[in-house]
Amino acid sequence: MKHIQLALLFLTVLLLGACQKEIGAYSDEPRVYFFERAADLAQTRITYKSFTFVTQPLAVTKDTFLVKVKIMGEKSAMDRVVRGRVIAKGSTAIEGKHFELIDGSVKADSLFGYIPVVLFRTDDIKDSAVNLNLGIADTKDFKRGVGEDSVITISWSDNVVKPSNWDALIGLSYYFGTYSTVKWRFIISVTGVDNFPLQQSGRIPPAPGEYTNAGMLDINALLKTALNAYNATHQPALTDERGQLVTFPL
Repeated sequence: MKHIQLALLFLTVLLLGACQKEIGAYSDEPRVYFFERAADLAQTRITYKSFTFVTQPLAVTKDTFLVKVKIMGEKSAMDRVVRGRVIAKGSTAIEGKHFELIDGSVKADSLFGYIPVVLFRTDDIKDSAVNLNLGIADTKDFKRGVGEDSVITISWSDNVVKPSNWDALIGLSYYFGTYSTVKWRFIISVTGVDNFPLQQSGRIPPAPGEYTNAGMLDINALLKTALNAYNATHQPALTDERGQLVTFPL
């Protein structure tokens, strides 16, 4: 009986060892996935990003948009290639006309890299935005990683594009109110800024470029003053594309 028990124990150890080798081999396979995250405690996944040429000089006809990725598997002693691919369903942007996909990289000894998308400033995006559903292409260095981080949507225009964090739980609507293109153009013209990433938690120091609650309250006051000055010298008062008066809360 002891011999049988020992044999079963030996067989179990061999099987466990084989399983561990299989799991290890799979987890070490070089893969890559999108890693755009908010600055909150939970690092909320970002699946939509926007860009506008509206603040760029007219001479600028293209810009390169970077999407962050993270690898699965081990770091490498050499640079490795990452690249995006077009997800046709839901995309309105046309490759070669509105954008171009070029190779990006994960640098040596790094877990992170960027997939670049060259965005073109075309005449037909002056009044409307185009969307690209971007996926991850297999390259000689990486295969596609986790499914829930395998697609991200990029929206861009030469007109104003509604910021992706306007209606977020901690979002711009608290400081700016209901979105309209007229209001957003007014905000950009007054502040010279078209992107307001917000500090997501008072317990976490703001990252470089993030706006604190106090800073946003100052901007809110600035906008109210500017709006009053505009309305005092213009008839009618500033009205949005829906015929509603532009106002700011708080």
